[in-house]
Amino acid sequence: DLGLTPDGDEVLNIPVRPGDAWMDPFRTGSVVIPSRRNVFDPGTGTGPDNPRQHPNFITAFIDGSGVYGSDVERANWLRSFEGGKLRVSEGNLLPYNTTTGERDAPVDHDAPEMDNPVRLTDKLFVAGDARANENPLLASFHTLFVREHNRLCDELTVAHPEWDDEQLYQHARKIVGGKIQAIVYEEWLPTMGIELEPYTGYKPDVNPQLMNEFTAAGFRVGHTLLNGNLRMLQRDGHPMPTGDLGLRDVFFNPESLVAAGGLEPFLQGMASQKMQTFDSKIVDDVRNFLFGPPGAGGLDLAAININRGRDRGLPDYNTIREALGLHKYVYFAQINSHMDVFARMMVVYQQLYKLDPWVGMLAESPLRGSIFGETLQAMMRLQFTNLRDGDRFYYENDPLLSEQEKQEIKATRMRDILMKNTDIYLMQQEVFRATEPDEICEEIKGDLNLMVQTEEGSPVSSVEISMNEEMMAMTDERGMGIMEGMGMCKTITISASKSDDIKNGVTTLDYLLVQKHILGQELLDSPYKIIAADVDDSKSISLMDLITLRRIALGSIQELPSGKDVWRFVDGEYAFDNPVNPLQEDYPVMVMEVNMAEHLDYSPMHIMAIKMGDVDNSALS
Repeated sequence: DLGLTPDGDEVLNIPVRPGDAWMDPFRTGSVVIPSRRNVFDPGTGTGPDNPRQHPNFITAFIDGSGVYGSDVERANWLRSFEGGKLRVSEGNLLPYNTTTGERDAPVDHDAPEMDNPVRLTDKLFVAGDARANENPLLASFHTLFVREHNRLCDELTVAHPEWDDEQLYQHARKIVGGKIQAIVYEEWLPTMGIELEPYTGYKPDVNPQLMNEFTAAGFRVGHTLLNGNLRMLQRDGHPMPTGDLGLRDVFFNPESLVAAGGLEPFLQGMASQKMQTFDSKIVDDVRNFLFGPPGAGGLDLAAININRGRDRGLPDYNTIREALGLHKYVYFAQINSHMDVFARMMVVYQQLYKLDPWVGMLAESPLRGSIFGETLQAMMRLQFTNLRDGDRFYYENDPLLSEQEKQEIKATRMRDILMKNTDIYLMQQEVFRATEPDEICEEIKGDLNLMVQTEEGSPVSSVEISMNEEMMAMTDERGMGIMEGMGMCKTITISASKSDDIKNGVTTLDYLLVQKHILGQELLDSPYKIIAADVDDSKSISLMDLITLRRIALGSIQELPSGKDVWRFVDGEYAFDNPVNPLQEDYPVMVMEVNMAEHLDYSPMHIMAIKMGDVDNSALS
């Protein structure tokens, strides 16, 4: 969302030591890591007094440009121009660069350009940023906020039926950009231990553009946090049957997201997977296998990052510290007191004034409560403060957002976006703090909504729902009840009961219907009616049931021969093995097991109510 400066035509290849085990496995002595210098403003770079200036090809503001694009042509291609919404493909995924936006259509050569150095496929997802296909985790984030935009359009259409496509699109875009800002400043930065001064409003004298030191070195330090293994989890938190994926196997491979069945396995896995330690080490997937195997296209991201800092004319590590108001170090051990860290820097650089800033910031000992060292901490605070305070349309300053909208945006967290736009339910409150699924299950509580009805859909009130013999809910006149604070990853056992007059709904008509069933003249046409007809609980319908029905209608008995309750309750989702003769199977009656995970979409559990003896469903419920 922040910066993109592409390469130009000037070659700046990185020489490889002859016989390098990774980059020159065939010992040719002629291998180089291909690299080119970044493009620059042609009016700069003419001399020491006019150093090169490198343009940013996207908006520096945190404004959702990764979702919408930074130019009109890309933004318009991404729009559906219907209801304010953005285009999506089958499965509610990003659109493809095809004539229809779907995967099975021909490639549209007028579609916005998307990065594709690996060339596994010509069909790519199209997003607001050209790098969206780089890995499926990145593509998942792009997709997530496209879904959020479209979801907001539905809400805005209801709230403002008079708005046209343009109004819906622009307002939803403002809200999505604001939510990304809120997540960055209220959640993501604090999680990493970066606390900024409170926002006090727009400052026109603050430059919100990106510092060269930030883009060419500072913000590249995240490469040390990458994990070479992508954890893949099912909806219940268990590993995917297909196993995890290697980062090296999914570069620019959008098919990996389709094959996994969507975003959820990646997002659930990412939320439980810890980052690599912030240090001077990088996983092989980006150090030796970036975009290909060693000797066949594999690149070294560490070498490229060091090279980029030199290409962009960055000063040494200590000079950057001084520019940030920090004191200069005198010896390497001040950066990191661990001998295996500072000794290696001494061997390679010998003098502190030669130290590349990217290397120095990686090597720093982290501050207490932060993943970053002092230099990067100061740089992050300065850059993100400038991005916020110098943004005239930062959501808290935007005059076109209502105060209520601003409050809702400020309270938004990453979990809200995930839960509203995916089928995920195992997600911790603090998404950026890795948490195992088992731990999440302990913290997630939810309500179980119950709906009790007769076979014909009449609500049944005053039904007591109990768990472990403790009454947890009672249905109202709509037949609805709520069991609050249930563990959402558990299977619970509930029971249902209702006190009533044995005569309720029992009439001569019921007697006649049961008689016809026994004689084979007109069989009862549902398993629930058959259960209701077995009033003596003999597991069959016989003459004794007719006698009992007559005695109930005449008022000569006050309870069923079995002594059981006059109402029976069956799980409404239960499928009878033999609906014509349900009495011979062990169906769940009165006591039911409920898998809470099946109701995390807040759909109510349906319970079928059967009044014994009431075959024609005439009981007053």
